[in-house]
Amino acid sequence: MFQIRQFSYALLQRVYCYSWNRYQSSTTNDVVNSSSLDTKNKQLINSTSWATSDINGLVKQLSIRIKSGGPITIADFMREALLNPKDGYYTRHEVFGKKGDFITAPEISQIFGELLAVWVMHEHSSSGNNAMQLVELGPGRGTLMKDIIRVLEKRKYSDKNTFIALYEASELMRKRQAETLLGQSVDPVINTDYRIPNSNYSLKWIDDLKQLNSRNTYFIANELFDAYPIHKFQKTPQGWREVMIDWNPTTKQLQYVLSSRQTTIGQLYQNFLIDIKDRQHVEISPQRSVMMQNICAHIKTHGGSALIGDYGHWGEKEDTFRGFCKHEVVDALSDPGNIDITADVDFEELALSGSQISNVHFYGPISQRNFLYNLGIDVRATILARNKTAEQQKEILSAVEKLVSPNYMGDRFLYLCVQHENNKKTPAGFSSSD
Repeated sequence: MFQIRQFSYALLQRVYCYSWNRYQSSTTNDVVNSSSLDTKNKQLINSTSWATSDINGLVKQLSIRIKSGGPITIADFMREALLNPKDGYYTRHEVFGKKGDFITAPEISQIFGELLAVWVMHEHSSSGNNAMQLVELGPGRGTLMKDIIRVLEKRKYSDKNTFIALYEASELMRKRQAETLLGQSVDPVINTDYRIPNSNYSLKWIDDLKQLNSRNTYFIANELFDAYPIHKFQKTPQGWREVMIDWNPTTKQLQYVLSSRQTTIGQLYQNFLIDIKDRQHVEISPQRSVMMQNICAHIKTHGGSALIGDYGHWGEKEDTFRGFCKHEVVDALSDPGNIDITADVDFEELALSGSQISNVHFYGPISQRNFLYNLGIDVRATILARNKTAEQQKEILSAVEKLVSPNYMGDRFLYLCVQHENNKKTPAGFSSSD
């Protein structure tokens, strides 16, 4: 199975020449068939309340595009829905926290960020305590980095030897991050150095990993990969066919259809798809693979580690493409531009892609429950709850439960660690002896 996914890195970059941080569109003219689409996961959905091209600006844009060039891939749809300059979700909305459509682990409790700071310091010390470059990929509102910096300051990590970079596609979110970390409302200029007040840590925003400094680098990607565009395939009597998105002129809504012949990505992944026997649906993300290889290539050259956390699986799940609105799961086509859209991360795909880069090795995946317990979340929660009121203690314990309980994030959220091969120590959080 490993050999099947050994696609050329250069080929993937040519096929996926667009990047997460640069908006670009493409069209497809593939003939589609809607009658054969498997609706086993959609049959209970009532689409009558879905947004139409009369009221949703993005649906209107997509309807014009589809009428002109034919149905589009789910990957094309995700890029438009999330990053369209005028109507994209990330370009217009406050997406995180109680006022947004979902809450990430850093927003639940400061303990999460404090424990990830432990991971950072452990990895840094294992590599010889050289000058450290800390990079967060997809930093949300900056809450996680703020909590990590607070711990680094407390542990007296030298600001002269610590450099921080934030990889962010959204101008709106870069502004929110500046408010959190710089304490002021500014529009950060890409690849420009700023100073974090009171700590004097160097901080800059980037939109390309090539803008990073040439030093040991420690990446944190918390809920980054799930937002990368996916291609979805369905098994049919005629073989694997890509699921596409069409516009229905009668309802004026978007709908799922099947391509009647192989698409470009289907041809590229043909051998891999043929080998799958136990699934009816498969989600593939070449863009995730390219980013994973970029991270590994940087670690290979400059040293360091990467911690990747996301809702995901190890190559066994099928249909995970969905939307979120006000903390509730909705269909991804229901109101594009006004809802978050995501798909679970295939960690097997990430590991196999990264393994094509030499001089790196992998640990995991491990559940968030085990990862945080290995880092001492129970001990930290006990310390934090001391001398607190009963209500405050209840809030602390409730937050911990959300992070580690199987009913919440505990088992559904996974972590994968990448290290330079020179680092022979097991990363913090990946061994019960931590």
